[in-house]
Amino acid sequence: MKLLFYIPGLVDGGAERVIANLANWFAANGHDVALVVEFEAGQNSPELSRDVTKLQLSNDHIASIGELSRVITKQNPDIVISAIASANFKIVAASVLAKARNLAKPNTSKTTPALVLTYHGFEEYKTGKLSWLGYKNLPVMSRYAARVVAVSDQLLENLASQWNARRDKLVRIYNPVPLPVFPSNHDPENLQKRENIVLSAGRLVPNKRFDLLIKAFAQLTDKSASLIILGEGSERQNLTLLIEELGLSRRVKLAGYVQDTGAYYARAKCFVLTSTTESFGLVLVEALGFGLPVLATDCGGPREVLDDGRYGALLKIDLTPDALASEIDKILENPGDPAPRIERAKSFDMETGAKQYGNLFEQILQGRT
Repeated sequence: MKLLFYIPGLVDGGAERVIANLANWFAANGHDVALVVEFEAGQNSPELSRDVTKLQLSNDHIASIGELSRVITKQNPDIVISAIASANFKIVAASVLAKARNLAKPNTSKTTPALVLTYHGFEEYKTGKLSWLGYKNLPVMSRYAARVVAVSDQLLENLASQWNARRDKLVRIYNPVPLPVFPSNHDPENLQKRENIVLSAGRLVPNKRFDLLIKAFAQLTDKSASLIILGEGSERQNLTLLIEELGLSRRVKLAGYVQDTGAYYARAKCFVLTSTTESFGLVLVEALGFGLPVLATDCGGPREVLDDGRYGALLKIDLTPDALASEIDKILENPGDPAPRIERAKSFDMETGAKQYGNLFEQILQGRT
């Protein structure tokens, strides 16, 4: 297949990592793959294979729609895959322009490629006007697209009930996650012997509620325990001040953006997620893949990743620092058996998710034929 992926920029977000990983996987499996971006993100960019053709557009919304339409016409892919709401809106507009351009040319043999729009968040519509348009126009966009992919069942239901996407176009595919092949120290005895290191990860933004985690950490029974938070974002200064106020500067580390997180998972004794909303939870799958016990707020996707609490504790979103500290104390005292968690993580591995996308693409193309 000839595939064209589109995302505004390869920044350090979950959707961007998924798109880069999918592009790499399809290129490695013999498909003709190109990825279109509008801006570079520097050192925080997910790694992209040399087998993926990277195309750069102008970092201007109106100009980039016209450029996208010309890329679609020139590349003539079988399928275009976009991610995040603003990109979904723009790729539909660009596809309409490309189709109009083809119709205006006599004797053209080019056909409009099938569009697959992917959605990755419950509240992404709040991040800007184009993102809002990417949700508000879902009734029309889902009619035009071949399929609309949601990364969890709860998100799929949200797109259908709140945003009126066509149910017959909706499909759920969990985010594929590259997992470690041989997790280190993945037996119960070795996990029990680890230092009491609490790990969390995500963008340093308000809805991740790292402030709640830090306040809870200050109340842990083991005052020699340490907390490591991976990620970067607008809340760094506020979190740094909170850490200093609580006298935790020697025990809490804001490690920043980390390309290879495996070394941190391999040292930690548990993983904690405190978000108010998560459509999926890539970091939860990564933690399970390393056999870590997981605590997560019941904020959407984590319930599906953890199978209703079978593979990790689901906590109330409005829990207090005291309550969270108590849960962390319990899990540090008895981290349990890593083996079932590692098996659960395999349900979301790269091969499984990418093949589901491949099957979807083949179904679309067969349907068009």
